[in-house]
Amino acid sequence: MLELNQNVHGFTVTRIRELEDCGGTLYEMIHEQTGAELCWLKRDEANKTFGIAFKTIPFDDTGVFHILEHSVLSGSEKYPLREPFVNLLKSSMQTFLNAITFPDKTVYPFSSRNDKDFMNLLSVYMDAVFAPLLYKNPNIFRQEGWHYEIRNEADAPIFKGVVLNEMKGAYSSVDETVVSEMGKRLFPDNCYRFNSGGDPKAITDLTYEQYCDTHAKFYHPSNSRVFVDGNVDIDAVLAFVNDAYFSKYEKEEFDFSIPMQKVQDGSKYSYEYEIAPDEDPAHKAIAAFAKIICTFKDTEKITAWQTLASVLTGNNESPLKKVILDAGLGEDVELDLMDGIQQPWVLLMVRNTDPEKYDAIVEAFRKTAEELVNGKLNHDEILASLDQMEFKYREKYEPSGLIFAQKSLDAWLYEGDPAQFLNCSGVFDSLRKKTEEGYFEELLKEFLLDGEPVSVTAVPSNTLQERRQKEEEKKLADAKASWTDIGKYIRENAELDQWQSEGDTPEALAKLPVLSLSDVDPNPIPFEWEETAINGVPALVYPKSDTGISYMNFYFSLAGITKDKLPALSFFVSLLGHLPTENKSVLELQTDMKRILGSFSAAMEAYSDNNQSCKPTLGLSISMLEKNREKAVDLILEVIQKTIFDPALIRPLLKQQKEDFRQSLIMSGHSAAVRRANAHQSSDGVFREMTAGYEAGMWVKRLDEAYEEKIDEFLNDCELFSEILFSPARLTVSYSDTDNRCLAEKFISALNNVDAERCTVHYPLLEGRKEMIEIPAGITYSGWAGSFAKDGIAYNGNMSVMSHILTFDYLWNEVRVKGGSYGTGYSVSLAGNYSAYSFRDPDPFNTLEVYGKTADYLKGFLASGEDISQYIIGTIAAAEPVISPGAKIRVADARYFRGITYERRCQNRSEILNAKAEDLKEYLDVIGKGKEEAYCVIIGSKDVIEKGKEQGFTVLEQI
Repeated sequence: MLELNQNVHGFTVTRIRELEDCGGTLYEMIHEQTGAELCWLKRDEANKTFGIAFKTIPFDDTGVFHILEHSVLSGSEKYPLREPFVNLLKSSMQTFLNAITFPDKTVYPFSSRNDKDFMNLLSVYMDAVFAPLLYKNPNIFRQEGWHYEIRNEADAPIFKGVVLNEMKGAYSSVDETVVSEMGKRLFPDNCYRFNSGGDPKAITDLTYEQYCDTHAKFYHPSNSRVFVDGNVDIDAVLAFVNDAYFSKYEKEEFDFSIPMQKVQDGSKYSYEYEIAPDEDPAHKAIAAFAKIICTFKDTEKITAWQTLASVLTGNNESPLKKVILDAGLGEDVELDLMDGIQQPWVLLMVRNTDPEKYDAIVEAFRKTAEELVNGKLNHDEILASLDQMEFKYREKYEPSGLIFAQKSLDAWLYEGDPAQFLNCSGVFDSLRKKTEEGYFEELLKEFLLDGEPVSVTAVPSNTLQERRQKEEEKKLADAKASWTDIGKYIRENAELDQWQSEGDTPEALAKLPVLSLSDVDPNPIPFEWEETAINGVPALVYPKSDTGISYMNFYFSLAGITKDKLPALSFFVSLLGHLPTENKSVLELQTDMKRILGSFSAAMEAYSDNNQSCKPTLGLSISMLEKNREKAVDLILEVIQKTIFDPALIRPLLKQQKEDFRQSLIMSGHSAAVRRANAHQSSDGVFREMTAGYEAGMWVKRLDEAYEEKIDEFLNDCELFSEILFSPARLTVSYSDTDNRCLAEKFISALNNVDAERCTVHYPLLEGRKEMIEIPAGITYSGWAGSFAKDGIAYNGNMSVMSHILTFDYLWNEVRVKGGSYGTGYSVSLAGNYSAYSFRDPDPFNTLEVYGKTADYLKGFLASGEDISQYIIGTIAAAEPVISPGAKIRVADARYFRGITYERRCQNRSEILNAKAEDLKEYLDVIGKGKEEAYCVIIGSKDVIEKGKEQGFTVLEQI
């Protein structure tokens, strides 16, 4: 047991505290030789976490720290592999493995349940940050940052690089650009005026020399903070960190302090963001208002603003949102607290407005704020929001160690108390007392009435994308014109190609610390249920949570709902909890939900182990404190039985959902692409496409465009859904704690008893093999899907091993490393369907070629005789992520619907553990057919669309 003032391996214990909110003891230490600080949160937690953070203060928009974050995990002195990070994803039992760039820090965290694996990961991560190969190998900079790609002297060069493409994708989101523009205006005198991720226009100004110098300056133990969490062997951790790394450094005095920014006077700015060339710019502007509200030290004020955000804009009847919607000044309003930095700030945004409405928006906000400050702010809703926030503060989320590390850094990075945000439950009672003292009114007054906030208007432009492209082409042309030796860049590309194509030597691979199959538990982690029935309704009962939180899930079979009605049903489900009921207004309902429920979600899912049929469900999930269980059930019954579907209130929700669909295509188009590709080959794929994919988005768009004509039909659908769906004959219930049986009985007895069959459903598949969807973005996404089942090959656990190999060897190297995509992956479903995707991809047609050559790669891999045991270990790890108590129940429920027993899980694990390379030969023929038979979907810009037309793609209507 560590004691105060004890020195252990160069670390002196400076403070010991019990943190009741975290259920652990916080040990604070300082490394005497370097001044590095370390915190260990000792908890009874098997999933052990380590993270080392550096204060990285951006001094321009080149994204140097973001590029360094990618780069340090690309080989080190001790582990001279091309990408040890990827090797660990292949072969480790890690439960979290990543690196994260924040506005003012870079964090390298990992976690694992396995003690040996934890120490292995510690060794690799420490060597990565302190001894990276980036100084010796400029190819790392070229790959992860940027380079000129040119193969012949006559060619025009292009810019290429992983971070460059990632940030081009990020800047396709208007939200990203609003935050970036606002940072420039709010913080003109310190580092927050820069985008630490990098502005695509500036990334290509970064030189290799600046990149190396920046690492040398900031990556030093004296500028580090180390966080350790869980039931670790702390003596072993401290010994390794000191002996292998910290003891080799001397203390340096860094002045990485961030000047406090004076609050700026309200000024108005405007800038353009891109929309598609033929997209109507009307009603697509964003008006944003922001102000710095405090420093990191003010936990109470930060928590209060999180509360106010919910109260002021949490639903369409919230005061700041309602005044804008009612006046037709915009289609949505959001208020967000931008915290986790030295000076948190508040951002208020009006979406889908017009620049000429700016003055009216300002006046509406100001007038409403005056009314709220003078007695109309709803204190009941504030108290309810505080209740829900406290619930979420106390509920366990995963990965908890990573969450605790990030919270500690929110104060610790600025020489504050690392426990400030880890043990602050008292703030909720304090704010409850201050509610009646006018505290929240004063906060609102400071933001909107005491001086003008800074404002930024994002104006849509049909030509910005083209102008950006021309600017980039000119920059490239000017660069080429300045070159005295074009051959130098051609040679650099050849060197990069060679490095990317070279495999790691056996000697280098042997240096990486790995587990053996004997280190892996042959049995999966059990989390089983007791199956019973309540008045004929199937019920799954789970153990009682030790947190005092109850979980209940209600699943209603959707058998009988036809394919064409699924989009309407999806929108119906999204309205639950956001419209008034017979007894409550929207505000009253939302207030009660915050006060009584920890969480409420309504979602649709289809469960299947074959392509022909599926079990479609509507799931309602709630969590609540045990004292609120009775009220929680009453509230859910109120929502599903007494909601009033008012067309006037539905319209703004419809517009907001249309915009959500549009933004999801821009920011995560790979999900939409894979979802649609799978809808061509499986019944459950059709269900997901019709309820959450492109077809659902188009249904919303068409309803919005012909609202008066179509709304009555939808209202009739709502009446039908309400009447027939929520019936015991369709219901399966799950809950934690046997004491909740009486609540399940109450819920079941209150339902409308309508006969129904719990049958599986066969949805007609989508037609067409090659499809494209246009988005206003400078980056693209792809999805690719095919089937083993069509050739009579059933799913086997070894397919998961094959997927792991294809993801982290073939696709990673060809699509991410060589192709420059930010992400890629391959998977096989239980139904025997395979799919692949690329994320923020600069060249989707090249990626399709890569997909088409998958069988060739796999054939070569199998012929090489490479041992696949490390891939087996990584596959096992990927199958057992760390998840929260409520999520565990929902995962187990899904297994029940799919018929996956613990015995089947054991069989699957055995198939994985006993996989042999020769077993994968069975799949080569099917994979080889993919080039001609697989379904592919590309989502991208107009230029990409035009190229796709030439290759026989069908272009779908824009959302």
